[in-house]
Amino acid sequence: MSTSSSTKKGPSRSFTERVKSGTKFLISSAIVLAALGVTTVSLYLVFKELFSPSGETSTFNRVVNRIEKDPNCLKLLGYSEEEVKKGKMKLKAYGDVPRDRWTRERPIRATQYTAKDGTERLLMRFFVESKYKVGVVRVEAIEENLIAQKFNYITLDVKGEKRYYLEGQPPQVSYKRPFSVFGSNSGFLGVKWGTQSNDKRDDGKK
Repeated sequence: MSTSSSTKKGPSRSFTERVKSGTKFLISSAIVLAALGVTTVSLYLVFKELFSPSGETSTFNRVVNRIEKDPNCLKLLGYSEEEVKKGKMKLKAYGDVPRDRWTRERPIRATQYTAKDGTERLLMRFFVESKYKVGVVRVEAIEENLIAQKFNYITLDVKGEKRYYLEGQPPQVSYKRPFSVFGSNSGFLGVKWGTQSNDKRDDGKK
């Protein structure tokens, strides 16, 4: 009787073990797939940010590199003709100047949006600083695809100088909102530096 009972319970125990094993396999597979999915998304975001031309970091680095190689930009930032000819200029480039002087973070102001024509665009603003002067850079970039990007415009504003167009011609807009390091409406780094819209010409007529 003992042998017969043991024989009957054998197949039942084997089936239970197979169910448990299959369940563990499914759970493990789900965890692995979920981890792969998260890793893939993370790698894509890192690639887009650091290596894709349309990433904020990549766009920022490309624009700064172009400014450092452009003679007109360097002259606006105070370098002499002789210094420009020597080349190899390195500028400080950073985001908005914090109101709190103890704050070290200087985030770049950037906004991504979809234009009416369906293109993905990136607006960016940051500062470039030489040992003589400080300039404000504005950028609008258009993402053509994952590996291609073109600039709609790149402008440089330096106090006391006309706005310089490194690339493109953006529509005339009166940027009246200041972003001074001193927090005043006519601050040292105000956006009134470059050429303005019709407001300035109208004041002249008066």
